[in-house]
Amino acid sequence: MDAAAECMLRRRIMLCLVRPLDHWKLPMSAGLHCEPYKNILRIGFVLVAAFATHGRGCGALGQQHAVKSGGVRTNANADLLNRAKKLVQSGDPQVAIALLDTADLDGPRSSDIHALKGVCLALVGRPVESATEFDAAIALRPNYAPTYFSAGLAFASFNNVDRALDRFETALKLDPKLPGARYNYALVLARAGRFAESDKQAETELKDTRGKTESLLDLWRLKARDAYYQKKWPETIAAYRKALELDPDLPEAYGAMGEALFSLNRTQESLPLLQRSEALDADNAVTHSLLGKLYQDQGKPEMAIAEFESAQRLRPNDQEVLYRLYRLYNHGNDAANAGRTQKLLKDLIASRYDESLNEMAAAPSNNAGVELEKQGDLAGALKRFDQAASEDATNLIFKRNAALILCRLGRTEEAVRRLRDILDLDPDDAQTLQILSVAKEYEVKRGSQALPSLEAVP
Repeated sequence: MDAAAECMLRRRIMLCLVRPLDHWKLPMSAGLHCEPYKNILRIGFVLVAAFATHGRGCGALGQQHAVKSGGVRTNANADLLNRAKKLVQSGDPQVAIALLDTADLDGPRSSDIHALKGVCLALVGRPVESATEFDAAIALRPNYAPTYFSAGLAFASFNNVDRALDRFETALKLDPKLPGARYNYALVLARAGRFAESDKQAETELKDTRGKTESLLDLWRLKARDAYYQKKWPETIAAYRKALELDPDLPEAYGAMGEALFSLNRTQESLPLLQRSEALDADNAVTHSLLGKLYQDQGKPEMAIAEFESAQRLRPNDQEVLYRLYRLYNHGNDAANAGRTQKLLKDLIASRYDESLNEMAAAPSNNAGVELEKQGDLAGALKRFDQAASEDATNLIFKRNAALILCRLGRTEEAVRRLRDILDLDPDDAQTLQILSVAKEYEVKRGSQALPSLEAVP
């Protein structure tokens, strides 16, 4: 496969992280919320099997060290790899897996076969088997950076952030110039909330004058977001200005710069940027909310109400927006709308209070389970976690803890069933996806260090 075709393959084998970042409880302010970061992850997370023998750019996939003997076996595996790559490229990784299952794993290029199979298994959502294939590829070729890179991308796609970072770090130690590795490492650092470290990696990548697998726009957006989530407003503005030089119609840039200027009390400069953001993306609740505040400050209640109503429609559980609407309607003697928003506000507060009461009732049972686990009483801990889950069916922590205990009791299939039940309630729950990705591995070989810790509730 030539370089151009390989580049196309790498772009088409795409796995984005499966949830917006707010599920990670990142220390973010409201403006970017989650979607812009999700978009850049779609750009950044491409799965590649070992590509090129430490060459640069998009070389032939997995050219393993040359083998002079066994020419028939070499050609057979090389042909099989090329056929499997074409299947993946055409969007059929499941058939590619079946083809790779027929490979001669005692022959040459077996490391490449394991690596490509790891890619395919990740694409079809089989994390444990994917990890096993990458481990086999690494065992056969322990100093080959691209395999670690591909493994890191696979772990990241399943939100196993710790293992993804470990694989990226190893890849960069082996080959600091590996195309795409530093950029994706920075993305996962940001996903983990380690924005200062992510920014450092993005800065290193920006200074590198080599050809890149990612665009300058992607890098400036990453750098801008790292600054944004740390509330470094001047740096946010500067980085997004660079991004706008490359894409003058980037909505998130105008929204984030507008919020930064608003936070710096430079309201007159903020207004036109937020208006531009709204024109480019009418479904950004934060932009509507900030414009509402600016119009309210300017004594323009009708315009403020219009913006707050749009914000409330897009984000109905924003308590501040509801309260501002109530005050504006009440001040304008609009009794009907004042009563409507007051009821919405009271209902929201009451629902949050009920949720808090349920959690308060269930928390002692959960925390007692954590203590019992520390004492080695796993059966008693499971009973407590089940009790907590029955007292508050909305809190996934209690259900996750029960699944973890089932893993440690060796009841892996029961644990997997419970984890799938959690994903029925919230398909994007990061911790559940991480536990699911290591549950079967734990039973087979990993030991207690492979499982996350139990979660107590304050």
